[in-house]
Amino acid sequence: MKVRVAPDLCCGAQRCAEVAPQFYKIVDGFNAFVSEHEVHDVPPDMEEAAVRGAKECPERAIRIIED
Repeated sequence: MKVRVAPDLCCGAQRCAEVAPQFYKIVDGFNAFVSEHEVHDVPPDMEEAAVRGAKECPERAIRIIED
């Protein structure tokens, strides 16, 4: 599983980090995974947290990519 956070959609609501702080971090008010093109690997033990945080994003900026 991989995750991508769209920089043009992330509004810094921080709900991803509120429900899944073990995976999502906030840096300068935005999701630390915000990147123009990067796709980040999700460790197997963090998959549930990654999905939980993505579901809470009000802007749907977090995209889960299944391998």
